[in-house]
Amino acid sequence: MPGTNPQLAGQSLIIGAHYDHLGMGWPDVRAAHQGKIHYGADDNASGIAVMLELARQIVPKWQPERTIIFVAFTGEEADLLGSRHYIRNTKNYPTEKIIAMLNLDTVGRLENNPVTVFGTGTARELVHVFRGASFVTGIPVNAVQDDFGSSDQAAFIQAGVPAVQFFASAHEDYHAPGDTVDKIDSAGLVKVAAILKEATEYLANRIEPLTVTLPSQTTQAEPTEAKAKEKRTASLGTVPDFSYPGEGVRVDNVIPGSPAQQAQLQAGDILIQLAGQPIRDLASYANILRTLKAGEKTELQFRRDGEVKMIEVELIER
Repeated sequence: MPGTNPQLAGQSLIIGAHYDHLGMGWPDVRAAHQGKIHYGADDNASGIAVMLELARQIVPKWQPERTIIFVAFTGEEADLLGSRHYIRNTKNYPTEKIIAMLNLDTVGRLENNPVTVFGTGTARELVHVFRGASFVTGIPVNAVQDDFGSSDQAAFIQAGVPAVQFFASAHEDYHAPGDTVDKIDSAGLVKVAAILKEATEYLANRIEPLTVTLPSQTTQAEPTEAKAKEKRTASLGTVPDFSYPGEGVRVDNVIPGSPAQQAQLQAGDILIQLAGQPIRDLASYANILRTLKAGEKTELQFRRDGEVKMIEVELIER
């Protein structure tokens, strides 16, 4: 959607979502789901749907100062291949002239949750942008400073571009055959789209660049490829609260029949140590699980109502 201000020529705002999923399971099939169709309604047909609807609504009507580029990425599930390719191959709208990237991933099950926006700490103004969008629309927004590096916005952040991910809620159907369209909250998609529309309008028409707050202020035209992570095979069966900003990992839900349910973990419990290693955040929790194997018994420490508890759990295959 071409910008109208010649002073902003070559500048762009990226709105993206990934349209690939896991098919019959590759590259993240769990043992119990081998050979089953993974529908990917929430992850990430939901994000594609919101992106397409925003484009349909605004392209005939808006004349933005800065060019808006809508991108449907593939290869997100295989280490962000599509978004990394885009960054390396921009021509008329180079990476260093992208004001921001707004990524839609897993926005289909909002229900009564606020719209979560990860990565608002990548530019000083972003938290205020989304606070304003919440005020104008009346839709609650949970602005999370950190980005967990799990979707296409991470490729842009690594290239020095402020970027965020819109997110609705975590659930047990993540990367599982149960991620089907009948579970999508259509009214929630409209709420996500309303917040996206407000943020898009502001960023497309803001003349000044954002104040980038990333560790490196220099934009890299070709971001370093992330090293392939060792595949995690063990699971505790917790669904994390992605919006929790504190130390540890807060449990949002537990998967039926999992070690977490058998250990009577509850929503609100905060995991603080596993296998003798401290759990600082979601990334460290995932890294600890990568070192463990299904069937292995280990100790878990968690905090409930201010009291620290310790239990023994036997991990299952992821």
